Amino acid sequence: MAIPQVEFDANVIRLKRLFDNTEKMGYVNDGLVCEKVDSVYGKLMFGEVPKERPITYASYVMSVDGKIAFEDNEVGPMIAKTNLLDGDGAFADFWILNLLRANCDGIIIGSGTLIKEPDYSGSAYDPDLLKARISNGKSIAPWTVVVTTTGKKIPFQNAVFGQKEIPILIATSPEGYKNLKEEITKEYFELPLIKTKDDKKTVVKLLEENEGKVAVLVTGEGKNTDSVEMMKVLRAMGMEKVLVESPTYCHHVMQEGLLDEIFINTSCVFVGGQATGIGTASKSFPSTNHPHSEIVTMHMHSPHFIYTRYKMIYGVK
Repeated sequence: MAIPQVEFDANVIRLKRLFDNTEKMGYVNDGLVCEKVDSVYGKLMFGEVPKERPITYASYVMSVDGKIAFEDNEVGPMIAKTNLLDGDGAFADFWILNLLRANCDGIIIGSGTLIKEPDYSGSAYDPDLLKARISNGKSIAPWTVVVTTTGKKIPFQNAVFGQKEIPILIATSPEGYKNLKEEITKEYFELPLIKTKDDKKTVVKLLEENEGKVAVLVTGEGKNTDSVEMMKVLRAMGMEKVLVESPTYCHHVMQEGLLDEIFINTSCVFVGGQATGIGTASKSFPSTNHPHSEIVTMHMHSPHFIYTRYKMIYGVK
């Protein structure tokens, strides 16, 4: 099954850059080199890649009151699609997700996303960005990294498992691995944790020997996973940038101080109530200790849709 493609007209989705702080941030490394990116968004720059883990960034579209889904329809893109005052802005929002997928080496999602979105495909859809990935020396699609503490109810019939171009890693806990072994319907192999330089070599060798199979990584203790150890393995796999699409896991890596940036596109609609926000299912940060952020860039499509990139800052006292 080939990766689905969607045409994006640069003239329709072009954004106006209102604020640019990348030079102050010390971002000097080019992202994906692509004429369309320069035309629509402007250069997307990054900082240095850590030695022990990838650069991590998340991306969500939310309402003005911070909701990422409606209660009656929990599919995330609806927050953008139901903005009746700027439909093209919603298309621009979708393109930014494409842009961030095209720049990364891995996409972290939760098994719940696969259940809610049965046609989920972890790749960029813009043919111009797909071509740019190849010309920039990347594979056509990044890894899809499915995080699950329980190892249960992963929908292996989902379209993403049928895409031979998309490699898949399932990251779970020791207890989750017991359940996963009972339910998995795909050929798989297990990756080791990174404790020594030899472990890094073993990871590379296993990837070469098991191309086309699902990789499985077990971290943590009992029912809990260890995100620090997972990130070490992702880096050993060659991942330099990772996109976090799971809102639950996004909150978790913030708690661990592991999220470097977050891209938040604001669709100027209101939702209210108990609808889902980032980390709604998790314990909130206290007033005495919480992450801060600094704006890197801000774009606008119209007065009804803005697009902001934030750098996360931890340990502010």
